[in-house]
Amino acid sequence: MPSPHRIEAVADEPGLTAPSPGWSGLTAAALITWVAIFVAVVDLEPLRRLDLREWAGTACLLAFMGLFLWRPLREREADRRLSAAKAVAQGALAVVAELLLNEGQTIVLLIIAAAQLVLLMPLRWAIGWLVLFNGILLFNWWLLTGALWKSALELMPIIGFQAFAGLTGYYSGMSERGREHLAQVNAELLATQRLLEESARSGERLKLSRELHDVAGHKLTALKLNLARLSRDPALAAREEVQVSTALADELLGDIRGVVSALRLHDGLELDAALRALARPVAGTRIEVEIEPGLRVESVAQAEALLRCAQEAITNALRHGRAGHIQLRCVRADGGLLLEIRNDGDTPRRIEFGNGLTGMRERLQAVGGRLDVEPAWPRGVQLRAWLPGLPA
Repeated sequence: MPSPHRIEAVADEPGLTAPSPGWSGLTAAALITWVAIFVAVVDLEPLRRLDLREWAGTACLLAFMGLFLWRPLREREADRRLSAAKAVAQGALAVVAELLLNEGQTIVLLIIAAAQLVLLMPLRWAIGWLVLFNGILLFNWWLLTGALWKSALELMPIIGFQAFAGLTGYYSGMSERGREHLAQVNAELLATQRLLEESARSGERLKLSRELHDVAGHKLTALKLNLARLSRDPALAAREEVQVSTALADELLGDIRGVVSALRLHDGLELDAALRALARPVAGTRIEVEIEPGLRVESVAQAEALLRCAQEAITNALRHGRAGHIQLRCVRADGGLLLEIRNDGDTPRRIEFGNGLTGMRERLQAVGGRLDVEPAWPRGVQLRAWLPGLPA
């Protein structure tokens, strides 16, 4: 068996829907803000006196930035939950630092936490956490000053900045998700276009082979029969023109049969271009495609069933599994074609056939194929789609 072609689509740029490693303008701005607050609120004299309150507040500030800089490498669901927990912990550390240090400036760090919370959890949950954090601060200031209304007025500008940062992050995340959706739709359209182009080429090859066989082959056969009749005439049998014409007719008929056979070797639809179009670069995810050279299916219905199967599997791996690596493999197996798709995303407790998987199974069954879905080791999901009867 010839070695398969391998194509990898790798995207190194992180999406905006969850924090990711690396430096960016926003990361640098957050770090500068933290440094300014740290320098302003940390007093060295109490630290020298081993004041536990000052040391605890300073530790909270350091832990805040440590959690901010520690981020998961990939955007799987478990990592996303971990990032959300760390964002909540950052908000709690900012509040505790303010309760310990009572400097007023420490609560600015809640703006950094707010920008992360809206990206990493549903908006209502993010708002709930921010209301809790600000409520604790308001209660603390009320106890310190005895003036609830004044404390609320002093807290309002910080709440306004939190809302601004949160909404900016929220709409940024919506924009990024919209771009990812458009990229997905574009990849699906490109894959469909490649399939249609291959279908048109296959139809033209089939039409041309039939025309050559039925028209040119028929007329050349008639020509050979007439030349054979002429060669039986004693007056013409010895003539060089008749012998050369007979030899040329035999050679031409043989050439046409060779061309028809070569065209027939390419019967069916190639899947390489269509599957490769689906392996678009995705933020934070590597998609690896391995296709046996010259692999074809007999009909558009079979090609479309496999293409939609691959499309749905990749979409599920990204949307539900938060996969960081997807492997798509297409080879001859068991007298047919095997499409195998594995991902390293979250492993579901139980494989349930929803609308997507049910539609995939129905498409394959309609063309005589079958679908198997099972958990992959050590994590993720493995999908195997099989079709019978490939073109020889």
